[in-house]
Amino acid sequence: MSKLKLKNATLITEAGAIKSDLVIDNTRLRLGGQSIDCERTIDLAGKYIVPGFVDIHFHGLGLFDFTMGRYNPDEDVFDDTAKAFDAGFRATSKALVRHGVTSYYIATFAAPIDTLKKCFGYLADYMLSSEQTEGAKLLGGLLEGSFINPQMAGAQNPDFLFECSRNIFDNIEDQNTIKLANVVPDSGDDAIALISYLTKKGIVVGAGHTNATSEQFACAIEAGLKYCIHFTNGPTGSSFKPFNGGGAVEAVLSLDSVYAELIADGYHVNPAYIRDIINRKGSDRIIGVTDCMFIADSDVRQFNIAGVKAQLSDNGKFIYACDKQNTLAGSVLTMDRGFENMLNWLVSNVQGIWIKEHKALSFEQALTNIAKFYSTNPCKLTGLYEHGIGLIADGAQADLCVLDITKIGSAYKVAVDKTIVNGSIVYDKEEL
Repeated sequence: MSKLKLKNATLITEAGAIKSDLVIDNTRLRLGGQSIDCERTIDLAGKYIVPGFVDIHFHGLGLFDFTMGRYNPDEDVFDDTAKAFDAGFRATSKALVRHGVTSYYIATFAAPIDTLKKCFGYLADYMLSSEQTEGAKLLGGLLEGSFINPQMAGAQNPDFLFECSRNIFDNIEDQNTIKLANVVPDSGDDAIALISYLTKKGIVVGAGHTNATSEQFACAIEAGLKYCIHFTNGPTGSSFKPFNGGGAVEAVLSLDSVYAELIADGYHVNPAYIRDIINRKGSDRIIGVTDCMFIADSDVRQFNIAGVKAQLSDNGKFIYACDKQNTLAGSVLTMDRGFENMLNWLVSNVQGIWIKEHKALSFEQALTNIAKFYSTNPCKLTGLYEHGIGLIADGAQADLCVLDITKIGSAYKVAVDKTIVNGSIVYDKEEL
């Protein structure tokens, strides 16, 4: 077995930041290790090691979209052949490690059943045939847009929304590739039955694009619902009145067991609200996601997809639906940029919306919390944590991200220095 020593870095653990050498023994971690002989040693003085990022809500990048295939900007069409999908999965996994991602789930949006059957079929072929040694690990799919409230569809096409039904789900997928699913509690008993069915299949169920009442949300939790998809986006219904316990926003904030996804690009959620939400939910129930779309890492600025026309903003930092005012259509956020944004927001005094002022956290406190958002918490939600993924500890899986964090003026800049998957360095900035 080969051993690699990472020395002089600051390790960001669940308990806080520590100075310690870290040994990668084949695919597992050993803390300390000053006396352990290793075939190779890398000096990471001044750098920070966090568990590898795990993105549970990601649609594509580099012109590859999971629902539609490979985009040709010259002809404004998608190639949905098996070859295009296989190449897309491989290219995506290679690209994501540049952003510190070690594992990810890839998401669909509202689309015809035949389209969904095709893309999940391609995913099954890829997961069965590929050893996935070239980049981030693709762990399965998120069925996002099929079982949502039509009135809360946002930029999703309402023509491709379905009633909550076990038969419809089974018609979409029968090869165990869907690992997460969006089922809103809005439709009552039918939704509860589907949530219960999927939970028993081992699928992690969330709710986004929802106008459910807090009481409906609570019933869904009893049936197995675990998290809110892109909280406060999608949109997410709210009510200031006392009836039925309020809306979905009130449910997520008041029900402690529920995880809340946040898209930290500064546009999907006002940073002031993000600080409010973190304060209310606590650091153990926030999950940072990208909701990244296929035009990220490309020169495309406008596109049509599944009947929705969308446009990249002038500053290149968000996507909006052209025919719906103030409606965002996915993002171009990456996990490292989300980490950087969160860091700058947490180490600053910020005026909230509901809370007058949030005091700045220390630099190391902020890093500890954000590592939970982008690594530990998504792994706890999906069960990866039980297999030693999403943490830095003796015996944990050697999925790591080495960060170079510098302060320029009043702002921190975060750059991925190295990404390690299953004990192997799959991205090294110094080798580019």
